[in-house]
Amino acid sequence: MENGLRRVLVCEYVTGGALCNGPLPTELMADANAMVAALVGDLVALDGIHVTLCWDNRLPPPSFPPDRVALFPVAPGEDPDSRWRDAAALCDVVWPIAPESDGLLGHVAALFRGTGRPVVACAPDAIALASSKTATAARLAAHGIAAIPTLPFGAPPPPAARHVVKPDDGAGCLDTFVVDDIADWTPPHAGRWIVQPLVDGEACSLSMLVDAAGGVRLLGCNRQRVERGHGCFSFHGVEVGAMERRRAAWEPLARAIAAAIPGLRGYVAVDLIDRPDGPESNGPVVVEVNPRLSVGYSGLSRVLGWNPAGEILDLFHTISADAGREGAHV
Repeated sequence: MENGLRRVLVCEYVTGGALCNGPLPTELMADANAMVAALVGDLVALDGIHVTLCWDNRLPPPSFPPDRVALFPVAPGEDPDSRWRDAAALCDVVWPIAPESDGLLGHVAALFRGTGRPVVACAPDAIALASSKTATAARLAAHGIAAIPTLPFGAPPPPAARHVVKPDDGAGCLDTFVVDDIADWTPPHAGRWIVQPLVDGEACSLSMLVDAAGGVRLLGCNRQRVERGHGCFSFHGVEVGAMERRRAAWEPLARAIAAAIPGLRGYVAVDLIDRPDGPESNGPVVVEVNPRLSVGYSGLSRVLGWNPAGEILDLFHTISADAGREGAHV
C-alpha cells in the first residue's frame, strides 16, 4: 500500500461490533447500514483514501471494493473497545458513528481520542450537552433560539393539549410517545424521561458543516418521514434536500445553533418542526441537535453534486498523512 494514502477507520456502533456479545437491534440496522454505505462510499470516492471498517462478523459482509476497504472483524467473545483500539492503531484518523443514548457517543469518541489518533467528532462538552434534550433546549432558549420547551417527567408539564414523552438522551423516534393525559401516563421502563408539548408542523432536519472557528455551511434542508399512530411516533427515513425552499429561513438558524453550542464541529444534524414564518408561528422550532453523522447524510453527496466527506475529514486531519504512522505500521 502506498505511503501517501490516508487510512481512515470508520466505526459505526451498531454494525461495528459494539453489540457482538448480545443481540443485534433490528430496529436500528437499516439506519446504521445507510450511514455506513453513504460515508464509506464517499470516502473511497476520494483520491488517496483507504478505509478500514469495523464490522460485526455476524453480519453479511458489505459490498465495498476490497482494494479500498478492509474489514476489521469483531467477533462474539471479544472486547469491542480493545478491538477498536487495535483498529485505530492501524489508521491515521478515526471517524466514529454512535447514538447519544446512555453516553455512547461520548464514550466512543473518548476511547478513540485515547489512542492518539485524530477523531472526527465534536468536542466532549458539545457532545455531552447535545446528548441531553433538556440541556440542549435550555441552552438554545438562553440564546434566543426557538426550541421545544422540555421538562423532566414528573415536573409540572409545559401547557399543551397533548404532550410528547421520550428519553432525555433518546435517538430517533425510539420510545417516543404521544400522550393525551400526562397525569395518568407511566414510563414503560426506568430512565431520564422528558415531557414536551406536541407541536404541529412538518418534521424536518438540516445538515450543516461546522468548521473549527464555528463557521457554518448549510449542506442539506431535509424532510423527515415521521408517522404518528397508536400513541407513538415512528421514523421512516429522510428525504434529503426536499426542503431546499426553506434554506433562507434555516441558514441563520444553523449559524445561531453553532454559536450557542461551542465545540460543534464537522457534520452536525438538527431536527426541527417547520412552521410557516410569521407572527403567529414564528418559524421553525428546534427538536434536538445531533453532534454526529445522521441518516440525513445518506444521499447528501448526490443531492449536493459534490462530495462533503473530504472537507469534513480535513477539518480534523490537517497533519501530514505520514505523521505518527511510523509506530503503527511495522
